[in-house]
Amino acid sequence: MKKKILNTLCPCLMLLILGCSTAKFESRAAEAGNLVNSANSNISQENNTTANVTARDIFDNQATGGIFSSSSANLINSRTLPSDPSGAAQGGSQDKSQGVSRGISQGVSDTGSDAEGTDGDSEGEYSTFAIADVNNYVNVRSLPSTEGKILGKMYDGSVAEILSTEGAGDDMWFQVVSGSVEGYIKAQYFIYGEDAAAVIDDYVTKYAQVKASRLNVRKEPSTEASRIGYLDNGEKVKILETGDEWMKVQYTEDTTGYIAAEYTTIVEEYKYAKSIEEERAELEAQRKAAARAKEAESSKPENTFTPVPAGTNYTSNEELRSSIVEYAMQFLGNKYVSGGRSLTSGTDCSGFTCYIYADFGYSLSRTPEGQWNSNGREITADEIQPGDIVCYSSKGSKCTHVGLYIGDGQIIHSANSRKGVIISNIYYDNTFIGIKNVID
Repeated sequence: MKKKILNTLCPCLMLLILGCSTAKFESRAAEAGNLVNSANSNISQENNTTANVTARDIFDNQATGGIFSSSSANLINSRTLPSDPSGAAQGGSQDKSQGVSRGISQGVSDTGSDAEGTDGDSEGEYSTFAIADVNNYVNVRSLPSTEGKILGKMYDGSVAEILSTEGAGDDMWFQVVSGSVEGYIKAQYFIYGEDAAAVIDDYVTKYAQVKASRLNVRKEPSTEASRIGYLDNGEKVKILETGDEWMKVQYTEDTTGYIAAEYTTIVEEYKYAKSIEEERAELEAQRKAAARAKEAESSKPENTFTPVPAGTNYTSNEELRSSIVEYAMQFLGNKYVSGGRSLTSGTDCSGFTCYIYADFGYSLSRTPEGQWNSNGREITADEIQPGDIVCYSSKGSKCTHVGLYIGDGQIIHSANSRKGVIISNIYYDNTFIGIKNVID
């Protein structure tokens, strides 16, 4: 009887506490990869049994060998925040491995406990994360079969969220969503789960986004060099090399050039699957970019005036921080999407902090480890303020999860596919490793 009463009261108490703390704050606010035991032998077997896959679906694609092994991770003794009465932020040596196959067999969901204060959230976050591991691209199909209609392509290194599985062994297919494309691809063409999490930072592409009204693309890194084209405000190009004054960029598919670094901001993005329509639009954009080389500079002159983004002028950092948190709270309850690129449609933990800050003019890394290592400055718990990024690790010193501090000892974060964007106590996970201030 007592247990029944407690089960009834606890959710109500939690909602009351959450509501009060939010109002106080702002007033409104499995071992993975074993499916591909040997990539070469898998491909050989598939070619012998379903030779049409190579001809009709993957052309020259092969799953590359060397799928990364999952292993138990020993957590470092993380720093405990001064106000933590229980020492819950203190890490210990634990076996943190969760097999991707385990996640798949249970509906590709986070298999950790739902209770806050456990370490299931940051670990299970990657149970649905997948990276295409092919030579060029693999087709996304409408059915888990090579007879399915081609809906788009996933190029090597593109990321996806696994929605479900069909079949088993060498005939296992993943139903995935990547960008705007949703469909089926054979499981053997992915690195996924914790294996994907281990190499996530290797699959982020850096782009230069133009801040100026119009920026010339030049043949050499000099204002005296001839112009080969231009980029308008907000347009992005892939960065090939960075320097203090110039960046070498991929202007079109066949042309590289240089742009002035001071008029750009660096953004990090994942690659996503491309629908048939998106590929056509991309080819048209490439054609237009190439045509700009023929336009006289006098008719389309460079204009380095840099517009100030609307809504980014604040009288104090305190006002800015308050606005960032208030903005983040609008997305409370939204869904989690591995590798997602939208605060509205869904994203993951680092995407949440990255895109929140991007809307205030800040450029943050797209991965948890990148935000921990490259963005802002590390501060102590005594210095923490609303808007700071709280970092967690399930892999020793490597940052695997981030959240946005909102005050009153709480964070808002995109937790995992089961929970979506939620508010948690800063000690919800025992793998706290530090705090980053990217504002002042």
